[in-house]
Amino acid sequence: MKPIEVRLLSRSDVLSLDLTPSQVVEAIERALAEHAAGTFEMHPKIGVHPTGTDPANFIHAMPAYLKQLGACGLKWVAGFARNYQHDLPNVTGLQVCNDTATGIPLAVMECGYLTGLRTAAVSSIIARECALPEARTLALAGCGFEGTMHLRFLVDQIPGLREIRLRDIRPAAMQTLKEQAGQYFSGEIRICEDNRTCFAGADIICTCTNGDEQLLQPDWFRQGAFAVGIEGGCAFTAEALHSADKFIVDDIPLAEYFDRISRDRVTEDGKPDPEFPGGLPEVYATIGEVVTRRKPARTSATERIVAIPIGMAICDVALGQLAWTKAAERGTGQMFRLT
Repeated sequence: MKPIEVRLLSRSDVLSLDLTPSQVVEAIERALAEHAAGTFEMHPKIGVHPTGTDPANFIHAMPAYLKQLGACGLKWVAGFARNYQHDLPNVTGLQVCNDTATGIPLAVMECGYLTGLRTAAVSSIIARECALPEARTLALAGCGFEGTMHLRFLVDQIPGLREIRLRDIRPAAMQTLKEQAGQYFSGEIRICEDNRTCFAGADIICTCTNGDEQLLQPDWFRQGAFAVGIEGGCAFTAEALHSADKFIVDDIPLAEYFDRISRDRVTEDGKPDPEFPGGLPEVYATIGEVVTRRKPARTSATERIVAIPIGMAICDVALGQLAWTKAAERGTGQMFRLT
């Protein structure tokens, strides 16, 4: 029998590939195009929820297949928002890439960093499509790993930005991100002491928090603004979420599934904790439909638009294939003999 070898990629191996925002965005856009075309197989995330110190903890299994790209795989990812208290990353896990002709595993790689890239790329792509051309101010809430990733991608995809406002409950996190962002952003970077100062009147709003607090108030969400949240709609008040003129998601069945399973979810102190405060708004379009121009992003300069990407496995699979291809070309990682 022919031996089967699998490439193992640690987090440091993945980092050494130096995947650029443009490379990642290109891979994600191909997945979004396939989503719009229907040439994919993907199911709503299935998972388990070891509550530990937070009822929102999850470990999800995310299999997917992209027909045109010829990419297939599975991500087994955990999200534990309070891991920072143990000096551990919030997002950890493994991703498997499979050969679509034989089903043989090609690679197993650390997926925490790749998840950050994927999530930031999706948010920045839909922000690029939906923000007004004259958008200059970005408000970013959450300056941890995901916030750091998002800021880098948003600046890359929206070069017209001139002001960045940062908000986090940890002053050190804001200061660290301000210093890092100063290396690639030449405009003004402001540290905000409260949510109003951060959000009010901003052209683009991005929330990368754990969803514990409903941050965005409707009065701060100006006409013509665009907002994206990666923690579902949890960081938006119901009034702000439902004040949007257009509501966009990455995948409708996925959004409906998370809306359904979160209706009875409660916080540690017994308060309701739905994925979408006030219920799932009427969906105008998917991100793939907007990116492929099947539906226009905006039709007026006064529309307020909200996008909530839940996180699609097809995007992870596309990015995993990119990482595996580059690793194989460079000989990065270790080979593990499976048979």
